[in-house]
Amino acid sequence: MTAILGLSFLIPFAAAEAHIAFKAPVGLGVPGRRIAGGSRSMENKEHQCVSNNAHVVALVPQSNIVLTTAKNPVLFFYVPQTSAPQLELVVQDKENSQNFVKQTYKPSGQAGVVKIPVTTTSLEAGKEYRWFFSVVCNPKERSKDQEVEGSIKRINPDSQLLTKLNSATPNERVKIYADAGYWGDTTANLAQLISDHPNDQNLKNDWKELLSAQGVNLDQVTGGVVNEALVPQ
Repeated sequence: MTAILGLSFLIPFAAAEAHIAFKAPVGLGVPGRRIAGGSRSMENKEHQCVSNNAHVVALVPQSNIVLTTAKNPVLFFYVPQTSAPQLELVVQDKENSQNFVKQTYKPSGQAGVVKIPVTTTSLEAGKEYRWFFSVVCNPKERSKDQEVEGSIKRINPDSQLLTKLNSATPNERVKIYADAGYWGDTTANLAQLISDHPNDQNLKNDWKELLSAQGVNLDQVTGGVVNEALVPQ
């Protein structure tokens, strides 16, 4: 499967009161890596396929696990300007590493936050999966990849949460998901609102506040990923 990822631009941000308060679930934490580290081969500039020693960043909480209610969730990644021929997402059954699916994409070549929907499999409720996202610099020498990894788990919402969601506006749904700790649904719904209302600065401010929330802290990542706009799809 191949998709084309477009251009991005920086979001100007003015200080404002946070509209969304993400509550990161307590006690969660899995092995993972939100920020890609360069391999030894990438330390040589001749082998780098990303500009200015930049790194791929997964837009996920510090726990490295994404909770979602969706069968086909969406993940977001910051991809630097790159000459790589391919991006790759692998979703793997945590209990059976031989059971996995792979999606490939063609990068635009320019820096930005990309939206990657999980389309080649449907997540089972209550089951945890591992995900791996890579900038593939050389398909014949995968040691040169820039890779981030973590987990995702689908959880069916309880009746109380469903009642709130059923009577909520799109903006309210974002806040409800954030309050319940569902990172996958919070980011997906807010990203959709920004796409639908690209000139709404409050929504863009909400995105930056969300990425900077306690337990997420992507504002502490060098390179200013919280200021990067969502790539138009």
